[in-house]
Amino acid sequence: MNKAFRNRTASLLLAALLLLSEVCGVWFACAGTAEAAETETKTIPKIESILGGGPAISGKAGVVMEVNSNAVLFAKNATDSLPPMSLTKLLTALLVLEDGRLTDTISCSYSAINNIGANVTRVGLVVNERIAAIDLLNASLVASADEATYALGEHVGGSMRKFLKSMNERIQQLGAVNSNFTSCTGTGGSKQTSCAYDIGLVACKLGTRTDFLQIAGAKWYQIPQSNLKEARTIAQTHKFIRQTMKYDYAIAGKSGGKAEDGTYSLCTYAEKDGMRLVAIVLGSASDESAYDDTITMLSYAFENYKSYSMRTAERISNPDYAGFFDECPMFTGKDYSTLSIATGATIVVPLDTDLTKLEKRVEYSIPEDYIHGENVIGSLIYSYNGALVGRTDIIYYNEEYPFSQKDFNAVWPKFLLPPSMLKSTGGEGTESVIKMSGEKKATPTPTPLPKSMERWEGRSKQEAGVRGGIIGISIFIVLLVVIYIVAPMIAMSRRPKNKLRRR
Repeated sequence: MNKAFRNRTASLLLAALLLLSEVCGVWFACAGTAEAAETETKTIPKIESILGGGPAISGKAGVVMEVNSNAVLFAKNATDSLPPMSLTKLLTALLVLEDGRLTDTISCSYSAINNIGANVTRVGLVVNERIAAIDLLNASLVASADEATYALGEHVGGSMRKFLKSMNERIQQLGAVNSNFTSCTGTGGSKQTSCAYDIGLVACKLGTRTDFLQIAGAKWYQIPQSNLKEARTIAQTHKFIRQTMKYDYAIAGKSGGKAEDGTYSLCTYAEKDGMRLVAIVLGSASDESAYDDTITMLSYAFENYKSYSMRTAERISNPDYAGFFDECPMFTGKDYSTLSIATGATIVVPLDTDLTKLEKRVEYSIPEDYIHGENVIGSLIYSYNGALVGRTDIIYYNEEYPFSQKDFNAVWPKFLLPPSMLKSTGGEGTESVIKMSGEKKATPTPTPLPKSMERWEGRSKQEAGVRGGIIGISIFIVLLVVIYIVAPMIAMSRRPKNKLRRR
């Protein structure tokens, strides 16, 4: 190999390395800029109660919210980042209940039994034990069982990775401001963080469901006999619900357990005078102080606020109210309304508030097309002195068919329509549309992505494009090295050496 060839080889190699380092520098700069931009634009709001102030509690953070309106009645450091511990199971429960497959039988995987960390709560499930989802949900909420919670997450998500992604997406949809979940259980050394307000949003959503309140309000539950184990009875871990500590107005709850820093967390539902509240405590110094803080916060809220049904408040605050959300037969000529607000919609205000001083606004979000059944077309929002005191969906009931095959499967056999009345349209590779025979075919409306998902997808596509470019350039550089460096070196090594001529 001559000197000129070696020089050219070294120059090409140096150029390739410089180009690769430049590309990597651009990539890291782009990634760093994107991360910095996200950090700069992410502003965590400070959540205050309607009245402001309130009693002192020993916990690091706490919030009391009215379940139906999400109104904040007490707040202390409500958006501070803290470990939610087993209150994480509330978000898992919400996804499981919304998934709806509670009668499914789940086989406990090896991961569910063995990948949940040390020092966790168990109810004795074993690998390949087959248990109904509803029994696992009771084990998760009543006894705070980690292996049951993990098995539910795997089943609903298809994999734990997908389920964790769904957890973070769902809590963002609820309006979370400071949460990142890396575990469906919250225990076993997991490092997820949240805040009292975000957990309160999840708890409010759950608190409108009678199926959840029935489970979370049980003193005990019996898991039936399975394929591998005898029936077993589990006890409630929330002391107000099990009644090892007394608070008359508690109706349901979830214990949060002990964090690595030695603090405790707690979620408690209470009801008095028709007002249903949820209290979240994070970072209490002891288990007992978490319960004491809960009583202090709830007592303050019950003593200083009053709730009204939204319809009642509307009649009081608007003398010209014509029952728009009660009965609207003029729209269809029928004896029932096609427009309504969500059942149980409430407004919560300080005692002796003049309801005529409430501020009301209507936000419309008209869909491009309507599915059969209930369609959310907007929101009715009430505020008092700038604070949210009530919010609910405006619902339009659409009687017309068709609706998508997916929607049809979700409600079958609720409608119990005989197959003779149905026919399917749509070719291969398209979503089938179910319609009543003789009716005009319509196109099913795709469910719009929440804004948080749109941002996530856009960012993922951008990052994927940058990565693709880097991969392409890297392959090109490798080809250059092979063609101009490796191949000539191989050829040179195989060239026969010149023999010295004998004189």
